[in-house]
Amino acid sequence: MLASENEIATQEDVVQTSLVFHNDWEASKQEEYVYKFHHQRLPSLKPNQISISGVKLTRMEGDVFIVAFLRNSLEKAVEFNIVHLLLVDNSGELLAKKAFDLSKLGELPALSSMPWRFVFEEEDMLAESIPDDDWKIVFEWKGK
Repeated sequence: MLASENEIATQEDVVQTSLVFHNDWEASKQEEYVYKFHHQRLPSLKPNQISISGVKLTRMEGDVFIVAFLRNSLEKAVEFNIVHLLLVDNSGELLAKKAFDLSKLGELPALSSMPWRFVFEEEDMLAESIPDDDWKIVFEWKGK
């Protein structure tokens, strides 16, 4: 069976990223295996995208901890400074909002995905409750 031109184009437009860990990231071999599993299940990226994909939400004393993959499908490394992130539900309803200083992250290598932890504190919450499932973490894009 032959693939259609659209299917071939779609497959060629997908960028494979490699999983990398920050030098300060401490993970056991079992945790690394879990991150590899999550990395393999992330949605495909097209060339020249910067993306964030949340994979785990936990709570502690009113704060929400998110583990997400910062993803880079550019052919070059990127660096972040202050990044505004939103926690939204699947219908796009805003749940939480916070600015994070990612300068300590350093470079996100070309064609890579790196796990990182984000903490939304109680004062960052904009909704009565945050669902355990059906949420996304996204970049806030501000128009000029």
